[in-house]
Amino acid sequence: MRPSRLALAALVAAWTHAASAQAPAVDGPAVDDPAPAKKPAPRKAVPAKPKPLAPVPAPAMTPAAVTPSALPPPVPAAPRPDLTVACAEKAALYEGPKNFSVWVTRTGLIVVENPLLPLTPDSARVLQVVIAGKVATAYGPDLFALRRGGAPAVLEGSKGGSIRWDATPTPLPDTLNIVSEAGQPLAQLAFQSCGEAPVVKAAPVAKAKAAPRPKPGKPAGQAESPSGMRMPASALEP
Repeated sequence: MRPSRLALAALVAAWTHAASAQAPAVDGPAVDDPAPAKKPAPRKAVPAKPKPLAPVPAPAMTPAAVTPSALPPPVPAAPRPDLTVACAEKAALYEGPKNFSVWVTRTGLIVVENPLLPLTPDSARVLQVVIAGKVATAYGPDLFALRRGGAPAVLEGSKGGSIRWDATPTPLPDTLNIVSEAGQPLAQLAFQSCGEAPVVKAAPVAKAKAAPRPKPGKPAGQAESPSGMRMPASALEP
């Protein structure tokens, strides 16, 4: 029986050796290879928005105290060299040849509406003057070429406009040039002095004529007869 046990042991050993020779050598446990990880796509760089800067407060300006004495004095308007006569509330006396005297008492402007040119009305300077104890006018496009006019009301009626008298008299030239309607020079009056104009009586106002009274009508059916002739009553009988 002993040799059989030895043979069985040898057979088992040979079998074990053959099985171990056929099995592949493995150093460690088998591990599946992991798949390669995907790289993330690069992100586009977004420029950062600049932060608004806080406004820098301006330094407080303290208004300087302005005193009336610090203000510059008003500059008066330069007087025109060609208008030097200013008599304020008094009249201006002008004289011409043969002791002809004219007192200028008021200055004004008359505006005449032109129906053909409604946007460009005609205007003229007007002087109210006293000549030989009567009120008259002198008018023109300016104060250097004046035409003779009648009383202010007559001038307004002829020009179809109203005279607007100046609240403060306008300065006058040293010489008044009187011209004709055609522009021809008639006289030159030189300034003499400022003073009180002669007292002038108010011009009488023309009374309106009374309307004629209507004549009484004749009875109906009465035939008219020529003046100076009478018809006998028998002529009207049938």
